[in-house]
Amino acid sequence: MGYPFFRGIQLSFTDTNTLTPTEGTYVGFDNYQSLLASSDFSRSVFTTLTYASISVLGALVAGLASALIMNEGFRGRLLIRSLVTLPWATPPIAVALIFTWMFNPQYGVINAILSKIGVIEPETQWLASPSFALPAVSLITIWMTFPFTSLVFLAALQSIPSEIYEAAKIDGASAFKLFRFVTLPLLRSTTYVLVLLLSIWSLRRFDLIWVLTQGGPVDSTTTLVLRLYRESFVNGNLGFGAAIGTVGFALSILCTAVYFFISRNVEESR
Repeated sequence: MGYPFFRGIQLSFTDTNTLTPTEGTYVGFDNYQSLLASSDFSRSVFTTLTYASISVLGALVAGLASALIMNEGFRGRLLIRSLVTLPWATPPIAVALIFTWMFNPQYGVINAILSKIGVIEPETQWLASPSFALPAVSLITIWMTFPFTSLVFLAALQSIPSEIYEAAKIDGASAFKLFRFVTLPLLRSTTYVLVLLLSIWSLRRFDLIWVLTQGGPVDSTTTLVLRLYRESFVNGNLGFGAAIGTVGFALSILCTAVYFFISRNVEESR
């Protein structure tokens, strides 16, 4: 782990191409200055943060909702719990290929259903539209990742002593107040961990987005990871690509630092 990490940082200070990867020229901070001056890089950062925010929030909401449902006692809940894990267990490449067919404007099932109920036009271009591509990719990501958050939330819910709920009910707490003042506070630590993991995974996700859109159309789904791939292995500029990777790593470190800062403040306030 150490060698490729430090090798990547070292490459970011050089002008290195894929034809002569061992003969790079030291250029100092030129790659980083070019990044800061690049409108494409700024757009990639904005796209990455937008994609991460939507996918993380969506996975948390969907995961918590499904966990609350599966935590209730009803027949067949063990089967439901097993089925919920399927999107998480499915390989991202397979997920991307399946949804590519489902979002097809001519014979995709999504357009067929939504057009019949009058929500969209019959041949809406989901993955080929600059306006719809990122929301579509985010929705697919939520579908693929919410089972993980659901199972983690479910485990956390089942660890909450039933006596707490019984005491609150005796005091006259409604279902909403139980959720607001009992469930959510007790799930706070679990939520922080999930936000950290989902954020880091979103910042580095490549395979799903690449197969779905390859960063298009018009760079509307080009995240930092896709920009790194293009610069390094399509344009052959390893040094510039390494600089992008270093910035992406810094964002992951920032997410981790924010997580520990918030967690420490929460623990100290108790």
